[in-house]
Amino acid sequence: MTTPTIEETAVSRTERVRAQHRRGVAGVDLRLRRAGTTVGIWFWVIYVLYAVGISVGNAATGNDLAISALDATLGSSRWPMIWLGITASAGILALHVAAGGSRRSLFGGVVRGSLVVGAGFGVVTTLALLGERVLSTALGMTWRRLGALPFDSPVTVLGTAVAEGLVITTYLLFGACVGLGFAHFRAWGALLIVPLAVPVVLVDLATRTGVVGSIANVELRPDLEHAEVPASEGLMTMLLGLGGATLAVVLAALALYALLRTAPVRPS
Repeated sequence: MTTPTIEETAVSRTERVRAQHRRGVAGVDLRLRRAGTTVGIWFWVIYVLYAVGISVGNAATGNDLAISALDATLGSSRWPMIWLGITASAGILALHVAAGGSRRSLFGGVVRGSLVVGAGFGVVTTLALLGERVLSTALGMTWRRLGALPFDSPVTVLGTAVAEGLVITTYLLFGACVGLGFAHFRAWGALLIVPLAVPVVLVDLATRTGVVGSIANVELRPDLEHAEVPASEGLMTMLLGLGGATLAVVLAALALYALLRTAPVRPS
């Protein structure tokens, strides 16, 4: 039996650390994906009941719904993501570290999980919009998006799926940042909400969706009483929207990384 050399011991230790990091990332990612799936099932079941009900109801009374039922809620799928982000960061930080995980693996798991959940929501959102359009047409009503990015060709439909996924990812990361802000500064963490909200404001503006995106694109035609949020057009609009949404995800991830470096394992 030979005694391991210093180099072999160092390599073995490095491999163990890497394996532990991968397990930590995978554990957080799995937890977030499971929670996202549960939230998604509840949200989309409620949405289907709402969208079908409001569409059939308007058609039965001779009204024209005109705009997307989902867009009319001004991005309602965003709000559960903030809560989910909070529970995925500050909610499990102490447990994650106690189980042998690191802040770095928690960061990796939250980011990876947010991207996966965002991708899932992006695809389902796009399918929901396509379903709305088919249903409205079948019921003899017109349909268009409330602002948003172009949605009139296979390329723009695919771009919408990516954009909606980036929106959800950004809001998840924002929620994670908010949770860590309160864990670090307690009540004073509320002061961080405004600067931490920069990425979510940016993603709303870039995709022309949500509360901020809709308000920013309101046009008075010709006055306040006839205000509307027109649909956007052109491939360049889509590309700029995707670029802005990607930047928002990067900014939110950087904010999360900075907060995780100094966040206490136990609230101070």
